[in-house]
Amino acid sequence: MTLHTTVRFLCSVVAAFARLVRELRRAASSSAMSSPVGLIATAPLPLRRKTKLVAALAPPQPSSVVARPADVCDAVVSGVGAVDQPQQADSKRKKTTAWSARGRPSRLVIPVADDAGELAAGWGAAAAPVKEADVEVEGEGFWLASRAGPRHAMEDAYSVVTHKNGGDSQLAFYGVFDGHGGRAAVDFVSQRLGQNVVSAVLAAGAERRDKASLVVVEDDDAVSAAIRAAYLAIDSELLAQHQQGASGGACAATALVTGGDLYVAHLGDCRAVLSRDGGAAATLTADHTCAAEGERARIERGGGFVSHSGSGVWRVQGSLAVSRSFGDAGLKRWVLAEPAVARVPLRAGCEFLVVASDGLWDKVSNQEAVDVVSRSRNAAATSSVARSCAELVDMARRRGGRDDITVMVVDLERFVR
Repeated sequence: MTLHTTVRFLCSVVAAFARLVRELRRAASSSAMSSPVGLIATAPLPLRRKTKLVAALAPPQPSSVVARPADVCDAVVSGVGAVDQPQQADSKRKKTTAWSARGRPSRLVIPVADDAGELAAGWGAAAAPVKEADVEVEGEGFWLASRAGPRHAMEDAYSVVTHKNGGDSQLAFYGVFDGHGGRAAVDFVSQRLGQNVVSAVLAAGAERRDKASLVVVEDDDAVSAAIRAAYLAIDSELLAQHQQGASGGACAATALVTGGDLYVAHLGDCRAVLSRDGGAAATLTADHTCAAEGERARIERGGGFVSHSGSGVWRVQGSLAVSRSFGDAGLKRWVLAEPAVARVPLRAGCEFLVVASDGLWDKVSNQEAVDVVSRSRNAAATSSVARSCAELVDMARRRGGRDDITVMVVDLERFVR
């Protein structure tokens, strides 16, 4: 009985609610029929709503005219609903314009960042575009071209010591440097490393080795040891001078000519490529990146880790893309400043050396770089070699390079005895 009583009660509630809804609808209908004089009571309700929407969405005209209420009523409805032909055409045109405006979204103005990748990665607002600065240098036995990337201030540098040092006219130093995290580290290294290397080599007294082969070998003679010591000393001085909050660093590729030998040392991803025997490219450096199995294993043995970033680059502690560099104090436990040094006896067939930052090598292969310079050397004018450096910079930029690019070509034939 209790369930039956409950059901009957619910049914009565539903019926009462239905009666209430009918009464409300009847009251609303009667009030709509008794509209005040002057309103468009003869137009159906949907038409009235549409008319108000048209008036609200119609785009403003340059020389707009405000119509009186009576004019608006006449344009929409005449008498008891009969619309005249001219007024009907005008009304349709206004409705079509308004509905087209409603269907088309407003135009979005999206600013183009200078580097959309950096902005999307959350590195803050894009910096103002930096005008690319072209630098071309023609020196004693070398040529250089350099251009800043559009993303940030120039962080490449170079150094040359070609004058007679300690009575040895065959002693010369060339270097290309690529900074990161600001200019402090690259300026410090480029201003000091050349003289330090030359002084260390002169102090050590260069030992002569067998020159019977052009094979590139890792050499542990006195010159190589002096170069390594000079690199490590510069790194220690850099860390000591910039120990308060400095986080930047620098990569380097350097060439020292002494006693008829070529010594190439490097840190990071700057590279040196030798042209010999009619334009064959021989790489004298191996990039110090986390993609190299030996470097990755060394970092992991030291308690660090190497992670693969979303851009496809392996990074030390998820931060730095190179595994050896000057500076980078926060990562110095894993990012070493001890360079790899290679020795090449300079004999007939050694033509020139291309030393460049990774801005070139990311877009141009070793053999391509040698081919461009070789073609220019076949021309009579020496200025052609200088133009080849600029051509390599342009080639990397045309292929999408956005990094700083510095290219140096060193004439080796003048050192061949």
